[in-house]
Amino acid sequence: MNSDERRQKIVIAAIEVLQEKGVAASRMNDFVSASGLSKGGVYHHFDSKENLLIGVLEHLMGNVLDPVNMQIDANESACLQLQRMIISREDVIAEMSAYNQIFLDFFVQARSFPIFKERINSQYAIAHTHIANLIRLGIKQGEFKQDTDADGIAAGLRGVFDGIGIALSIAPEKINFPHSAIQSALALIRGITK
Repeated sequence: MNSDERRQKIVIAAIEVLQEKGVAASRMNDFVSASGLSKGGVYHHFDSKENLLIGVLEHLMGNVLDPVNMQIDANESACLQLQRMIISREDVIAEMSAYNQIFLDFFVQARSFPIFKERINSQYAIAHTHIANLIRLGIKQGEFKQDTDADGIAAGLRGVFDGIGIALSIAPEKINFPHSAIQSALALIRGITK
């Protein structure tokens, strides 16, 4: 196994531990045991729990955002691009819902660990800017109402997925995820469409 493969193995093992124990209760020894590597091998890649958690966060957030096409085609309908972005992510969102509790733990931990807040905020900013720019293009193209607050709608679309994600952790039997989130997001888009 090369260095990148060992690092990946540690991150995957850490995710399994975090799903079982949560962020607060997990210890470096748990991650070492789950990885099957030596303590020195794990510490060679991640010298602290915080650094390993950052590796996990970056891995999970990369899996969410990497599949999203962040290119905007000014010659194509902004409304269709926005709808396609939301609908095309259904498989990714469904897959990532398995890690919902870990994401919620990271959001809670962000209050105590500024680096978590910074990384989460960075990913949110990328998605927010992309969505808001699509909405602005739609206003310019005459597809969306002129008085639409692009930043407000972008925040609302993010909030739909975050809010339903929280509900999913509380009452999973009541939530058809990600279908419910996607339909709610599409309804929000219909609300600003001319």
